Amino acid sequence: MSALKIYAGSEALQHIRQNGLSKSDINTLLGASGGPKWLVLATLDRYLISEWVVGRTQPMHLLGTSAGAWRLSCYAQADPLAAHARLQEAYLAQQYPDKSNREQISAVISSILDHAFGDNGGAEIVQNPVMRYHTIVARCKGLGALENASLQTVGMLAAFAANLVSPAAMRPFVERVLFHHAQQPAITHFPSLPVQKVLLSEENIKQAVLASGSIPVIFSGVKDIVGAPAGMYRDGGMTDYQFDLPVMPEQDFVLYPHYSALPPKAVWFDKNLKSRQAKADHYKRTIIVAPSPEFEASLPGGKIPDRQDVFDFPDYKDRRPRWDKVIQECERMSAEFAEIDQQQRWAEVVEPLPW
Repeated sequence: MSALKIYAGSEALQHIRQNGLSKSDINTLLGASGGPKWLVLATLDRYLISEWVVGRTQPMHLLGTSAGAWRLSCYAQADPLAAHARLQEAYLAQQYPDKSNREQISAVISSILDHAFGDNGGAEIVQNPVMRYHTIVARCKGLGALENASLQTVGMLAAFAANLVSPAAMRPFVERVLFHHAQQPAITHFPSLPVQKVLLSEENIKQAVLASGSIPVIFSGVKDIVGAPAGMYRDGGMTDYQFDLPVMPEQDFVLYPHYSALPPKAVWFDKNLKSRQAKADHYKRTIIVAPSPEFEASLPGGKIPDRQDVFDFPDYKDRRPRWDKVIQECERMSAEFAEIDQQQRWAEVVEPLPW
C-alpha cells in the first residue's frame, strides 16, 4: 500500500514527465489551514526542511494560513528543524483546564506559538532573504469583530449565509489581509475578496501568525496589528482555507504538502459544501503531496487528527498517545517521499489532478 498520492496540475505534470522534479524547480511552498490535521505532515516537513531548505540559496516563498502558517513559520527560522521540533512538542503537549473559557484556551495557543518562535524567531523570519514568509489573515467587520461570543456567532452565521451565495458576498463581513515578506509571492490576483497588503515586521510577525490561527468564537482575536488597518483579526482560513488562488510563478512550480487527497476548498465555510472546490486552473503549476486514502484509513480511528479529537479525548493522557502514534505511522510517508525524491521516481508516481 502506497502511503502517498502525488498530483500535479497540467503544466507541472508536463514538466515532471519530461524532466522529473528537483528542489530547484520549486518557487513556492503552500501550507493549508486545518488545526491538528497538520500533524500528518510533520515527518514530511522534517524531510523537506533537511533536504530542501537547509543550505538553500535559491529563494522560496512560504504562504500559509492558520496551522499551515504556523508550520511554515518554522521553515523561515535560523534553525528550522529546531523550530519545528519546538512547535510539534508544544502542540502535542497542549492541555486545558476542565470547562476552559476562551481566554484560557487562547493563552494555551499563544504559548504554543511562543515556544515555536523561541527567543528570536520573529526577527529571523522577517530578515530571512531566502525563505520568504507570508501569511493571510481575515480582518472581521461588523458583529464578527466583537469578542462577545453570542454577537460574534451571529456575525459568523451572517458570513456563512453570504458565502452560500458566493465567497464574494462575504465582503461586508470579512476582508482578506496578506502579511508579506519584502518580496511578495507570485499571485497575479486575489479572486472573490479584495486584499489588503501589509509588510511583515519584527513588531507584527507574531501578531499576524497568531491571528492567522485564531478560530472565531473559540479563540480570542488579535486586535489592531502593528502596521495594519485598525480592527479585529481572525483565522486566515475564513478567506483562504486550503487556497483557491492563482499562485503561478512564471518559471518554477508550487509544492503543496496537503493532509488530504481531496480537491482543496477555497474558504473555511466551504468545508461541507461538496459543490465547492478550488479551480483546477489555479493549480496548473502546483504539485500536491498528500496521504493516500488507504494510508489515512490505517491511522488510529481510521482518520488523520482533527479538532474533534480535543473534544473526544479531552484528557491529555488519552489524546497524546493517539497523536504520537499518528506521527510515528507517518514516518512511512516521509520515507516514501524521500525514495521518490532521491531516486527521481516522480514521473512514475505523479498523477493528474483528480478534479
